[in-house]
Amino acid sequence: MIQTFFAYIRILRPLNFLFVFIAVLFGAYYKVTAYPIFYPLLAGFAAAFISGGGYIINDFYDYSIDMINRKERVLPSGLITPVKAKYYGACFFILGIIISIFLHNIWMIAIAVLNSILLFIYAMKSKRIHFWGNLLVAFATASTFIFGSFITNNLRNALFVAICAFFYTMIRELVKDIEDKNGDSSVGAKTLPILWGDKKTLLLSMLFWIGFAATIIWGYPEFYSSAFFILLMIGIVFLILVDLIILIIKPLTKTAKYSESFMKVHMLVFLVILWVAQ
Repeated sequence: MIQTFFAYIRILRPLNFLFVFIAVLFGAYYKVTAYPIFYPLLAGFAAAFISGGGYIINDFYDYSIDMINRKERVLPSGLITPVKAKYYGACFFILGIIISIFLHNIWMIAIAVLNSILLFIYAMKSKRIHFWGNLLVAFATASTFIFGSFITNNLRNALFVAICAFFYTMIRELVKDIEDKNGDSSVGAKTLPILWGDKKTLLLSMLFWIGFAATIIWGYPEFYSSAFFILLMIGIVFLILVDLIILIIKPLTKTAKYSESFMKVHMLVFLVILWVAQ
């Protein structure tokens, strides 16, 4: 019973769930001096529930692939049946949309509904629409910061963070496709590493790295001082470049796995630096 309970928590990807919640609050409060916490918290839960629904539905449609790539996950391990997971995910989508309605903002409701639809489409079709699936995830991630900004009328500041998040997520998604290549190819998936090969995919990720670096440069000096600008360029931008170069030299599934995990941590460090620098 306890094992099953924790399985229902695990399938939500608790760390990712928490990151979405934090991203909404970040979009609401980045460079905002003060604002009552109730509605930003409500917005955080709405976005996190929708993202949780997306993770669950994604696991439902990736069940056969995860039996090869990620046997430790909840569905391949048999802790939750795929049918139960499908209804569980649908409940989270519905709950997130209902909460967004109580925020009384038409743009937030529209983002909640749109992202729910897009995440469902991604789960069903991502392995066959290759690059479009990556773009969809990057858009959903970036829109989380925008979602929070509507609470505090903070769109201008949040847009900068959202653009950074979009480029960063595209890099990570392409690396993740390399990590999942073996399982994806076994079920006839059409991801970029399968269609183009690892090195061409990584060269494409370099273009998104250029976009990320250009956005960081564009943000100076409005969003951070010289000291923090140097810290971002060396501690974030340069290290991502080194990571990608290592992958280009040694494009192995194991290397991609470590790289993708490293990028998750790096994104949190990036947000911490931005927050401290404001």
